[in-house]
Amino acid sequence: MTTTAPPDINQAIEHLRDLVRGDGADLRLIDVNDQAHTIELALDITDVECAECLLPPNRLREVLTASLAQRGLTSHRVVLRDPRSTATTESAAPARITVLDPTAAVDAGDGDPGPDAGPLAGRTIAIRIDVLWQSWDWVVDEWTRLLGEGGATARAWRRAQGLSGAEGAAADDAYDRLLAEADVAIVGLGNCGSCTSWTIRDAVRPARRGLPTVGVVTAQFTALGTMLATQYGRPGLRLLTLPFPLQTRPEDEVRQIARDAFPALLETLGATL
Repeated sequence: MTTTAPPDINQAIEHLRDLVRGDGADLRLIDVNDQAHTIELALDITDVECAECLLPPNRLREVLTASLAQRGLTSHRVVLRDPRSTATTESAAPARITVLDPTAAVDAGDGDPGPDAGPLAGRTIAIRIDVLWQSWDWVVDEWTRLLGEGGATARAWRRAQGLSGAEGAAADDAYDRLLAEADVAIVGLGNCGSCTSWTIRDAVRPARRGLPTVGVVTAQFTALGTMLATQYGRPGLRLLTLPFPLQTRPEDEVRQIARDAFPALLETLGATL
């Protein structure tokens, strides 16, 4: 038993830490047990201001599993202490979630970013927005104006994250109807762990339809977005990164950021106006 990880495991742990740090969380190494082939980590949420922004416990477990598998680390399994998973019948000690050893071969997925958008004049651009980030609404407002000046038509659709059952199915159907009438898709905003997961999920959807697609994230969540795209089987998904923090900036500054980023948006999509 040791709390000092060998280089390959230490590098993997650092990568896992980067995936949660954007939300103010961290992962602490508790133990590396070579006899039991386990890595014990604890999720530290002391500095997290928005607990709902973190990936939910089960989703975080899936992300950790996929991330380790993608990095080829199959010699150890992970034991995760997540304070959000404490059972109500137990003491204050956090429950432990065991992530099974990902020994299966990892599918490399589709590394193709998809087709370039080409000229946008006369075409319909689907823009997926959300209910969380006012700053993203300002960005989309600027991009919609610039697209319109170039002869394109932008149509926005607002995602309410976390819906399930009949409500979730109805939302997905509405999104699919938008995509069926679109030529290009812009999907955002990945600005927290949970919303990055939803953003990449919704970006993969049009990409699989063959639409030129870009997912938009802020700088703290680029690594998570890239990892999630790989997990969803689209490692080649186009991503555009905006500055972080974005939400706390004044409106005029965010709008200027959007205007400055517009050429990069076109370049990422392989588009012209």
